[in-house]
Amino acid sequence: MVYVYYCENSPLPEAIYKAWLCLMPGQFVNRLSRLVHRHDAQASLLGRMLLLYALRQLGYGHLSLNDIKFSSYQRPFFENTNLDFNISHSGDYVICAIAEHNRIGIDIEAVKPVCLEDFESMFSEKELEEIYRYPGLEQDAFYNLWTQKEALVKAEGSGLNFPVKDILVQNGCANLAGHIWHLYDLVLMDGYKVHLAMQVPESETIRVKPLCTEDIIES
Repeated sequence: MVYVYYCENSPLPEAIYKAWLCLMPGQFVNRLSRLVHRHDAQASLLGRMLLLYALRQLGYGHLSLNDIKFSSYQRPFFENTNLDFNISHSGDYVICAIAEHNRIGIDIEAVKPVCLEDFESMFSEKELEEIYRYPGLEQDAFYNLWTQKEALVKAEGSGLNFPVKDILVQNGCANLAGHIWHLYDLVLMDGYKVHLAMQVPESETIRVKPLCTEDIIES
């Protein structure tokens, strides 16, 4: 079972923002304080709060964010558990995926105009053909492929030690670092692309739940 929780990153009351900061590890709070824009800091904070919510829902409420360890490539994990999780945010949304006995990665991107030529080195010839195949839909095709690659990289977790261009997705699967990974397109809100990558296919048991600030506060 893979659980996906997402929330709109709307402005938080100052009291709630400060109360949530108190639940965060000191190193994380210091990192947030260096962010210039409150919207970006709040997105990171919401991602951690979604994770805490997910832990409680799955019966891991005894874990705290201080229990998070990091691999040599800075991929976060909970030691001595079967849990895996991943957080992403873009635009006005934050999303968190969590699972037991599975390796997962998730990526969300707000679809906004980009200069496609700047990214052509990241794609194979076949993928570039797919991007430019239908005039007027290039941006949509770009974000579809980009979120797939990002989700795969985050799931595999080796710190981009291989060319992104070499990540080839066919029929919803990709061979990465000697493992077959499975990709799922999550249609959650207009104007965004979301892809979920996982090592063990779970197409029938992906549970998606939208949340609001009140849900997180009351849980």
